[in-house]
Amino acid sequence: MKMFTPAVVLLAGWLLTIQASGQAPPPAPSSPKAAPTQQKPAAREVATHATKGVVKSVSSTAVVITRQAGGKQTETSFVVTPTTQRAGTVAAGATVEIRYRTEGKQRIATAISVEAPPQ
Repeated sequence: MKMFTPAVVLLAGWLLTIQASGQAPPPAPSSPKAAPTQQKPAAREVATHATKGVVKSVSSTAVVITRQAGGKQTETSFVVTPTTQRAGTVAAGATVEIRYRTEGKQRIATAISVEAPPQ
């Protein structure tokens, strides 16, 4: 109880000082639940993904890879743009790692890295 009294006295003195100067007290901190409705939503970040596979076909605008998934071999197509980063020579039969983002139903390759063959 003795520690509570000095805190009350200090708070009362602070409030009197603010009223005398004509300033409003600072706003109380908002609760975490209220914060999202008061703030502007952040811009949506584009999710990126990565996968590995063997190149089945490649052109200037697309690359198709095959990979094992769940015991089955699947084919996946990626759109290649002028901004797609390339590391190594992408050719049929090469093992590659592709980083990509999805836009609608398309997978847009952001980077293609050719893995060195095992020695």
